[in-house]
Amino acid sequence: MIPRVAHFIFGLEEQTEPFHFLQYTSLESCRRVLEPDTIYFHHKHLPWGPWWERIRPHLTLVEVDLAPEVLAADYSRGHVPGIYRYAHHSDFIRLDALLAHGGVYADIDTIFVRPMPDDLFEAPFVIGREPPVLDERTGELRPSLCNALLMSEPGAPFARAWRDGMAAALNGTWSNHSGFLSEELSRLSPSTVRVEPEPTFFPYPGTPAGLSRLLEQRHTIPQRTLSVHLWAHLWWDRRRRDYSEVHGGRYVPSFVRGARTTLAELAREYLPAPPPAVSHARSAPAAVSNAPAPPPAVSRAAGDADPASGAGGWGYLSLDEESGYGVAAQRCIAALEDSGLAVSWTPFVSGSGWGLGYEPAAGAGADHEHVIVAHLVAEYLPPIRDRRPEAFLVAHTVWDTSRIPDHWVECLHEADLIVVPSRFSATAIDRAGVSTPVAIVPHVAAATSAVRSTAAWTDIPDDVLVYYTIAEWNERKAPFLAIEAYLRAFTGRDRVLLLVKTSHFDRRAPDPVAWRAAGEGTTAWSLARLLASHPDPPEVRLITRPLTEPEVSALHRRGDCYVSLARGEGWGLGAFDAAAYGNPVVTTGFGGQLDYLADSAHLVRFELIAVQDPLGFPSYAPNQRWAQPDVDHAAALLREVAADPRHATALAQPIAAGIRRRYSPTAVATRFRAAVEQHEHAIARHGGRGPARGSP
Repeated sequence: MIPRVAHFIFGLEEQTEPFHFLQYTSLESCRRVLEPDTIYFHHKHLPWGPWWERIRPHLTLVEVDLAPEVLAADYSRGHVPGIYRYAHHSDFIRLDALLAHGGVYADIDTIFVRPMPDDLFEAPFVIGREPPVLDERTGELRPSLCNALLMSEPGAPFARAWRDGMAAALNGTWSNHSGFLSEELSRLSPSTVRVEPEPTFFPYPGTPAGLSRLLEQRHTIPQRTLSVHLWAHLWWDRRRRDYSEVHGGRYVPSFVRGARTTLAELAREYLPAPPPAVSHARSAPAAVSNAPAPPPAVSRAAGDADPASGAGGWGYLSLDEESGYGVAAQRCIAALEDSGLAVSWTPFVSGSGWGLGYEPAAGAGADHEHVIVAHLVAEYLPPIRDRRPEAFLVAHTVWDTSRIPDHWVECLHEADLIVVPSRFSATAIDRAGVSTPVAIVPHVAAATSAVRSTAAWTDIPDDVLVYYTIAEWNERKAPFLAIEAYLRAFTGRDRVLLLVKTSHFDRRAPDPVAWRAAGEGTTAWSLARLLASHPDPPEVRLITRPLTEPEVSALHRRGDCYVSLARGEGWGLGAFDAAAYGNPVVTTGFGGQLDYLADSAHLVRFELIAVQDPLGFPSYAPNQRWAQPDVDHAAALLREVAADPRHATALAQPIAAGIRRRYSPTAVATRFRAAVEQHEHAIARHGGRGPARGSP
């Protein structure tokens, strides 16, 4: 008899990101649906974060070590990259746990949907079939069983035979020791194992089509399905796109709350119950409720009405990317949710459906909320208004020159309220004569203590003074000016380094016809030209690959001074975050960054000039003004920082403290909700939107 205990394995590598909502959902669905006597959580490194704290009291923690067989294996042919070898360690650890204790093992990307029938617990060992899997050594598709969900008696003969043969079968490929070996053993000893058909545990195969049905479409869960495996390793990383455009960062509570996808409707059962509504115009924000979510309605088909869908909250439309717009939006959504507001997020992804470059992601929701926040550029407001004529539409945007583009004026009149982060942006809108009310709500400061450190940047010697900048290589951000100031300030004899995180292509040039690592039109080419004009240049390191959130956090921690000579900023998220981490910021004294850097001793002189950016037309036009920073003055400030880094850092600390206080999630959410309530009430008193949307 298989005992009614459960096993999960996690944290075989250091955890640099918080425990995810879907990982919580896996454990919580096991707890509610299977109701095991014990849930064993096998780990080498413990998770962290609010979702972990919510589930931890229900787990029995078991510390484990890596499998020596995997450490000794030959992976020289490259079939299994190092970042995925944790799965092979887990293959050994799970069988050891089942042999010792028996029970149900599940990968932590498994969602339980129905209780296991009693007859499964009467089998000696249970495993599910998966679609044929590619054998990397032969190129053939082979029958395979999947060890993502296993059930076993303690000391089961099948588990013992499998474990005894695994080391010899571990040949550097993905499945030989796991899916292929178990399938072979099941044919040799069929009486020792019960093999379930694919729909029981794996109704959606780990293929592009199967993942689309799970992640982007909405389908009814088959009646015989007991659990759903998510195949997270195939799509979780934002940078992996060979199986799906979806990534783990999309499946956060705000997306799950309103999305119309198979996975969202499975996971929605495990959202915390929303707290009572609170008026933020007159009171402090409510704390997030810790009340348990209602039990899963396992008989509900995907697509049925769901009471936890977030009706009465806000819809939030924003870019699903790691740009300034995308990062600022995610922080704002998290702050609003932490304040007790139910937010339904509609991610916008690259696409031609709206003719604007981005469109709503497949399966996205946010189509029933009264308040819709469009954290996008103004061109998206008319099509949003066409689709939601009755909504209270908030344009959450920003601008970075002396006045907004001419065509933005009519776009912004579609909104009932405009929210911008800075006085600079508000002034640019006011100059254009826009009649829609404008509220200034700053961006949320980076949570400087919420991201764990990584090994990034540890190759830089401690005695090297690190300057750094994060900016796309274009006329406005102008990282080439920051580089030039650095090259004028130092020589190759100085113990300094400039880290430049930027785009691969120089956006001042027309789009290239083909990707290339270097050559004219790339930032490497443009940097080389800058370096060539200085006979003894100091070290510059160009970074064009995507950085993870922990890597960016580590960059702010290792960096000594942030530098940006942008010609215009509506807010300047890179400088904002650097200042929040307590780093001195050498930056142009023009733009939205003055809201939080007004007292800085490192503001660069400038003169106002007509905007010249032909590739940015019509958004950027000569009737606008932006700054031409004084590069020599910037170089002098960089040398000043190098002359006394401790003094420069000391000057930055009051600024950092002010940012943490004034731009905390609580402060920003309170201000945002109060602004929306105030203007909603004003419109209601006047019997409709009327002048708030009319032309001036």
